[in-house]
Amino acid sequence: MPYGYVGDISTKIKQSKKNNGVLTVNEVADLQADGHWGGSMDLIDEKDCSGETTLNFDDIKGDKYDVHFMQFIGVESGSTMYTEIRVSNDGGSSWEVSNYERSVQYGSSSGAYGINASTSADRFSILGYTAEGSSISHYVYLYNLNDSSKLTYITHKAPPTNTWMYLGGGVYTVAEKIDALQVLNSAGASMTKGKVRLYGVKQV
Repeated sequence: MPYGYVGDISTKIKQSKKNNGVLTVNEVADLQADGHWGGSMDLIDEKDCSGETTLNFDDIKGDKYDVHFMQFIGVESGSTMYTEIRVSNDGGSSWEVSNYERSVQYGSSSGAYGINASTSADRFSILGYTAEGSSISHYVYLYNLNDSSKLTYITHKAPPTNTWMYLGGGVYTVAEKIDALQVLNSAGASMTKGKVRLYGVKQV
């Protein structure tokens, strides 16, 4: 790789691009564009929510990324709903319906606060409450999906919508390779608007 923070402008080290130890703004931009800079994101897939009750991501590029980022953008439903996620270990042929744990802190503009927690859930509940005709935008980080020796973890945040906000995380308590993800509408009704994007996060 031609870039490096510890540079050498002498002739002792052969570099296709020499620097004095500090990356320029243009060099950082090039590294980000090439996906070599830590924190860079690769758009893996985007799903349109309209008319769908579930969204399946069956190619998550787990062999390339051990951290994934899922973005919910303007999701709406014909009924009150929460967004939820299930995992698969067989490419989406089936979805795991046990072994999820979660803890989500919530608060409202009226001063109501609390924790929604479970050690025996059948899915990850992201919450991010949206009432009929209103939209929600929030995000989720997912960790260790492709590592069969580690548990799958998530963290998520939903900014204030309909006067409510949510912040939490969860764990799928089976150490196995996860290779597909499913987004669900808790109400079981069709979503009417919005998009869900899945990214791979480049590690430093």
